Amino acid sequence: MRFLFSLILLFFVGCKPTKTDVNNHQNKDIPVINYEANARNFVLNIKVEHQVLFVSRSRDAKDYQEKTTLSEDDWKEIITLTKAVDLAKVKDLKWPTEKRFYDGAAHANITFVFEGKEYPANGFDHGYPPVEIEKLVNKILKLTEK
Repeated sequence: MRFLFSLILLFFVGCKPTKTDVNNHQNKDIPVINYEANARNFVLNIKVEHQVLFVSRSRDAKDYQEKTTLSEDDWKEIITLTKAVDLAKVKDLKWPTEKRFYDGAAHANITFVFEGKEYPANGFDHGYPPVEIEKLVNKILKLTEK
């Protein structure tokens, strides 16, 4: 009888989700975010994936030079901001400025990759993202300054 009770107890304790399981579930629920900005003398490539921020500032780089694990608070904020984005409408976002057309700003774009499908934006000025993704882009850019 004790043996049966121990097995049942072990089963329920073993099935309890761990913090890692919860984080992995959250990681699968949000897309990978790729942000890039380019001008004649400026390059910035950012990738946010699984609570890690990858950054490259070189045109010739074959891989990201910087890798930072995000804090729990920063990651939760990115999850919240990302879930507020309607991926089906990303391609139709309107840019608030056109400075990139006369070298007034670097040309930027953001692409969300979710379940094997890419959702690219239509391009915008670096530093002036569309209102619908402004908080997310600004948060990601701020994290690259640390």
